[in-house]
Amino acid sequence: MKTTEKQASKRLFKKLSALRATLSNEERAILDNLIVVEEVTAHKMTGKAVGKAVGKANTKATEVAAHKMTGKAVGKAVGKANNKATEVAAHKMTGKAVGKAVGKANNKATEVAAHKMTGKAVGKAVGKATNKATSKTTFRIAFDPNSEEYKIQE
Repeated sequence: MKTTEKQASKRLFKKLSALRATLSNEERAILDNLIVVEEVTAHKMTGKAVGKAVGKANTKATEVAAHKMTGKAVGKAVGKANNKATEVAAHKMTGKAVGKAVGKANNKATEVAAHKMTGKAVGKAVGKATNKATSKTTFRIAFDPNSEEYKIQE
């Protein structure tokens, strides 16, 4: 864009912004849609850009094809998978291990039940929470159209 076009664009955008401030909501929406339509058409792909994109896509497709698994690679992957399956089977829980795990779980369940909150404890906790909630100050923020700023309301 030439320097004079840049300067002219700058002046035009200032005038459009000033005009937009005077419009109703419906009129602003129409103006915004008009400007957005121009923006979208400005990004339309040209013949040169299409050719470049097609070239990049072909390069990517070639790279993907180069990573295709060969017969040798498939055999190696199957071998690794079989080894992993054997290792997983070795970690299978036996009857003895299941019994031990159940015992531990029961002990934990007893401990958890011991920490259960009673009615008295619940009441105390609710009281503390209420006191904390009422003592905190909450701020409300509002937009001031006169100064065109956000301000905290008291």
